Amino acid sequence: MSDELTGALRELATRHETPPLLAAAEVRDRARRRSRRRRATLALGTAVTAACAVTAVTLALHTDHPAGKRHTPGAAPATTPTPARTPTASASARAPRPSGRLDLDLRTLTLAGRALPVDLRAAGRFPPGTRLTVVARSTGAVLPLKTRTEAREVKVPHLVELRAPGGEHVYAGALSFDAKVLRSLSGTTGWVGLTAKDAEWLHDRLRDGDQIELTATR
Repeated sequence: MSDELTGALRELATRHETPPLLAAAEVRDRARRRSRRRRATLALGTAVTAACAVTAVTLALHTDHPAGKRHTPGAAPATTPTPARTPTASASARAPRPSGRLDLDLRTLTLAGRALPVDLRAAGRFPPGTRLTVVARSTGAVLPLKTRTEAREVKVPHLVELRAPGGEHVYAGALSFDAKVLRSLSGTTGWVGLTAKDAEWLHDRLRDGDQIELTATR
């Protein structure tokens, strides 16, 4: 081949040669980035594989029941029955709070924060701590009262009838209008004397089933 032909072919090749799309430095940068990505992907895959292995080992260790017996799928776990609680004696014997208090020393009946002076000369002989329960109320009852010399009937407006635990009756009402009858009442008569106004207030305030507790301050 002549020198002229060789030179023409080289000139033709040079003219139609395609220049590289990227510079050499950029090609090397891309190669390094692909290498880093491959290393990160490999490390992530290794971590995931290790986590799966740990989970499998944990599940295998906890397959058995804590007591050493294998639990059958679908069966209810065995439990130790808890004994039923029984109410204590103190809770069952706890009494409800009284509605009012009758102080035997101060001679006052306290109800709803109001202290009413009372006459207890014929209130019967009940020790402190006794509870009197309201069993009936009347706006104008005829009450048979026993005096020292006789038994007589006395009309009492706004009368409240109470009963002691032993069944004895105690009455609360107004006898102040008849001082003679009040002075002559027997000491065993269960009577709590009030003024007419206080007797009306007490009658309207109390309800059947309410309790009045006897107390002593001295």
